Amino acid sequence: MKSFYKFYRFFQNTLKNLYPEAKEVENIFFLLTTHIFQCDKTTILLRLSRKEKINFFTYDKLIKKLWELKKNRPIQYVIGHTYFFDMKFIVNEKVFIPRPETEELVYWILQDHHKVNRNHSVQVFDIGTGSGCISITLKKKKPEIIHIYAIDSAQGALDIASENAKLHNVKISLKNIDILKNSMNIPTKMNKNTVNIVVSNPPYIRLSEKKLLHPNIVQYEPYQALFVPDEDPLIFYKKISFWIKKRFTGIVYVYFEINQFIYLDIIDCLKQIGFTNIEIRRDFQGFFRMIRAIYYEKK
Repeated sequence: MKSFYKFYRFFQNTLKNLYPEAKEVENIFFLLTTHIFQCDKTTILLRLSRKEKINFFTYDKLIKKLWELKKNRPIQYVIGHTYFFDMKFIVNEKVFIPRPETEELVYWILQDHHKVNRNHSVQVFDIGTGSGCISITLKKKKPEIIHIYAIDSAQGALDIASENAKLHNVKISLKNIDILKNSMNIPTKMNKNTVNIVVSNPPYIRLSEKKLLHPNIVQYEPYQALFVPDEDPLIFYKKISFWIKKRFTGIVYVYFEINQFIYLDIIDCLKQIGFTNIEIRRDFQGFFRMIRAIYYEKK
């Protein structure tokens, strides 16, 4: 039998060239081992310090997972889940792995709408829902939201979102719609007291920026959730914005996650379409990665 410590050293040596930062390899190690042993990080640290033995069956399982990691497969896909707002979400190659930047976007929405006038009803449109992490978190944190429409062009992604909704015991309306191909004629309850929130983390990485990404993103995460053509990088922002302009009356709050390299173009685009009160925010790394705007149309 192998010891925990020997496996830890072997794990580091195997992945050090793929992940040059030792801290990142260590984080991946704890994500894998806490998943396999169904325990917390403290327990793993204790087993490491005591140089406890790993039985052959478990060691074989760990090695198989390590080979997946060596092939650049993201740890979240290897273990089949990730965490978003401290909630567990099922993920696989059919959905984009939720990022901390998206947590910040959701937190912004929760901040803005922490108090809802009892005379107003709230409905949310989450466009490009993927794993459903945005919709499910909003419904979990604000159960008073009457309708949440989780929209995606990929049925495989909606199947995962459905599993996650069941996991967290929330009801959201899943819609299989390609926003680039139709007008998203979604039946909604709308009156003068309805507060509409549109949120999207759409594809926004230009193909020319592909070389800047870690290989595990390019090789495993869904292409359609990542990339846009260099000649029209705002394609999703424009489509969503024109849909809002055509479809809604009253006030619509829109929240986008954005490409930090073209944030000025996105601001100009929203202004030209008729959005006001545009605010941009930096993420935890200091990049301009999220934007909020308001559209108002009288009846």
